[in-house]
Amino acid sequence: MNRIAGIVLAAVGFILAVLSIAKVVPGGTGTGVVLILAGGLIIGLSFIDRPDSEGVERMSTPSTLGNIFFSPGEVFANFRRHPRFLVALLIMVVLSSTYSVLFVERIGAKRIVDFTIDKTLEMSMIANNPDARKQVEDGRAQALADAQSSFQRVIQVPGTFAGLTFLCSILAGVFFVFALAMGGKINFWQAFSVAVYAMFPVSVLRFILNTIMLYVKDPADIHPILGQQSLIQDNLNFLVSSAENPVIYTLLGSFSVLMFYWIALNAIGLKNAGEKVSGTIAWSASLAIFAVILFFGLAMAVAFPSFIS
Repeated sequence: MNRIAGIVLAAVGFILAVLSIAKVVPGGTGTGVVLILAGGLIIGLSFIDRPDSEGVERMSTPSTLGNIFFSPGEVFANFRRHPRFLVALLIMVVLSSTYSVLFVERIGAKRIVDFTIDKTLEMSMIANNPDARKQVEDGRAQALADAQSSFQRVIQVPGTFAGLTFLCSILAGVFFVFALAMGGKINFWQAFSVAVYAMFPVSVLRFILNTIMLYVKDPADIHPILGQQSLIQDNLNFLVSSAENPVIYTLLGSFSVLMFYWIALNAIGLKNAGEKVSGTIAWSASLAIFAVILFFGLAMAVAFPSFIS
């Protein structure tokens, strides 16, 4: 990653955080801090060397974005010598931000905010504490104002980029360490390219299908929280009630068609982008990541069951 870009990103985050603390720019402190951290991450990653091209021809970016759907192995094999990720990363940010805006416009900011606040008030640590209940209730008006603010939506875009960069960096780090621990060999940028491009086709398909479903379904039938993640019924969680069985509902929802597609792409990517990564190592790493995500999802369902009811 470009070191100058990291410095600029951190500087923008610092200015945004300062202006927010000074109440010149409302609600920008969190985004500012995230941008500072993301800038620091990019600066740190800029010191990691890329693999030698060894004379291998570089596949064009448009070709990688198209071929990843039809010939992922070929794309990932090219990443062994020419890792790349930025354009795919930016497209995913745009898609995520666009769906977020469309969802709020379709469902209504007030319904989303009221649902979130009401479910927060139902939490035992809040419900049994009058002071906490009052504090949460007092924040309802500001939460609604933020949800309806165009400025807030704009500053969330760089925050989304930063968050996605952190996520892919973590995945790349896990892939890198996992491969080395099992006797394989993979450069960090090769692993980072796999993390981004394995996520890319899933994000595109999810955006298209979610957007279609958003306007096909009656807004009253769309869950204000779960709908922000997915409206696609590609799993078996419809067999149980989210209110009565939140853990089972989350478990069944994790075994989805798009999730299996993502797992397969990670495995294909690691095997082809890595220099000494066997199929066993690649699939083990991909399934290990899925297991962690599954565990985290179940833990959240146990801790906050009301939010998915």
